[in-house]
Amino acid sequence: MSRCDLHIHSRHSARSEEWLFRRFDFPDSYSDPKQLYEQLRKRGMDYVTITDHDSIDGCLKIADLPRTFISEQVTTFFPQDGCKLHILVWGISEQQHRDIESVRENLFDLQRYLQHARITHAVAHPLYSVNGKLEAMHLEQLILLFKHFEGVNGLRDALLSELVPTLFKRLTPERSTYSQIATASRRRTLSRGKKSC
Repeated sequence: MSRCDLHIHSRHSARSEEWLFRRFDFPDSYSDPKQLYEQLRKRGMDYVTITDHDSIDGCLKIADLPRTFISEQVTTFFPQDGCKLHILVWGISEQQHRDIESVRENLFDLQRYLQHARITHAVAHPLYSVNGKLEAMHLEQLILLFKHFEGVNGLRDALLSELVPTLFKRLTPERSTYSQIATASRRRTLSRGKKSC
């Protein structure tokens, strides 16, 4: 089995989302991409990628090194209420990064693009409310829209990292608010996203 940290930042990440980091104007990371690459390879990672916030600049600094691929953490929003989310995307090209930039403001447009382009992706820290707007209805929509969710995040509260796998293992149609109408809800959710294009 190959090893790779699929959620890590370099100094090329935009300003941090963490309130304490923002208060003192700290970035998510001070790490130089090439030093980060060396550290990760020494720690046993077979592949290295960097998931900076809405940027591939860190990845481009190490793109010439062996066993690397371009990735990023995309900031997106539910269009109806501005609930902010992060989606991790892996193995993209520079053109795909530009395409993502053009659709990232609307979660539904972004999800549709990622599916159509067959880009590997996951919802980052799904139980963490980035801007204080995340509610159960958002999680239910995410479950309908996405197949993959980050399970463990070293920066977030350990309880959240423990809850994610437990929650998803126990999730069944009977336990979902949408259990009786999941298919209809998915269609409505996707059609609402199309109208906002």
